[in-house]
Amino acid sequence: MNAVTIENVLEVVNSTEKFEITTKQLEENLPDLGMDSVTFIQIIVALEEKFECEIPDEKLLITEMDTVQKMIDVLQTLYDEQENG
Repeated sequence: MNAVTIENVLEVVNSTEKFEITTKQLEENLPDLGMDSVTFIQIIVALEEKFECEIPDEKLLITEMDTVQKMIDVLQTLYDEQENG
């Protein structure tokens, strides 16, 4: 798995046509900014590709990852688990 950085996660989120999120908006509710279920799945797939990981099924709900910070936290937990075996 690739190391998790705020910049890399923002790059993925902002690669969708809906967003231009900045580092000051990490806690913003993405559904309030226009993220629908299709965009959410596009972001999840792109995050899995970018970070070479599989996000657990229990996290594949908009409510579990409705901010960029929550996405970073989930990815960082996966990274830490992989690094620490």
